[in-house]
Amino acid sequence: MRKQYTAEDRGRLIAEVRASGEPVKKVAAPLGIAESSAYLWMKAARTSAPGFAKLVRARPAPAAVVAVRVGAATICVEAGFDAELLRSVVLALRSSST
Repeated sequence: MRKQYTAEDRGRLIAEVRASGEPVKKVAAPLGIAESSAYLWMKAARTSAPGFAKLVRARPAPAAVVAVRVGAATICVEAGFDAELLRSVVLALRSSST
């Protein structure tokens, strides 16, 4: 039976690899995490969030509006936004800027 890992397992591995600079294989073993899972999680962590996105406040903006700046683009996000759509837009902007 496959082991079911938790979000905490993933977070711990990713944080430890980033903080220590050690190879993924070396960090995963003592945590009891399969090497293949560890490499998949690290790959997902690298591609899931652009490094240049910055959360900013629009001026003037109602409390329910947040502006996300990605490169030169600013996206205003209101309460109840579609998180998956926002992720797709940010990734598209990231791809077009490279």
